[in-house]
Amino acid sequence: MAAVVVQIALGGWTSSNYAALACADFPTCHGQWWPDADFAQGFNIAQQIGPNYLGGTLESDARTAIHLTHRIGALVVSLLVLALSILAWRAGSRRWAIGLAGVLGLQVCLGIANVVMSLPLPIAVAHNAGAGLLLLGLLTFCYRIQTAQPTTGRESSLNTPDTDDTVLAGEL
Repeated sequence: MAAVVVQIALGGWTSSNYAALACADFPTCHGQWWPDADFAQGFNIAQQIGPNYLGGTLESDARTAIHLTHRIGALVVSLLVLALSILAWRAGSRRWAIGLAGVLGLQVCLGIANVVMSLPLPIAVAHNAGAGLLLLGLLTFCYRIQTAQPTTGRESSLNTPDTDDTVLAGEL
């Protein structure tokens, strides 16, 4: 969940600094795998606030750094959520595994569509909503894990917390 929260913050930083279109191609950026990028200026939280009606005040390399960081964050989040989905599948929570992987896939597709289609408003809004949906899904999944009740598989009232053969009750 922490990685998704950081990625959402990166998305906000990308948007507020007009960096969503800093890389207009995919999977490369400016036709390169690692273009010139000014990370120090791109992530300078004490930057001068100026007029934004011309697309902000940051130079192109600073915006590229922000955009690249959001892409790298998307890769990290994707790997983490896919790993969680695989673990959920193996634990028998197939609906959760499919749901989390599905929302992640939709979110990645919307992010790529934003880049290759030059940020159409409906897709940009859907990408924001997808981020919220992914976070909500992860929060709900974690809550369900935390509140799952152990049982012994026996249907008697003799279940005690110190029983050795406990399993998670119900589907997560």
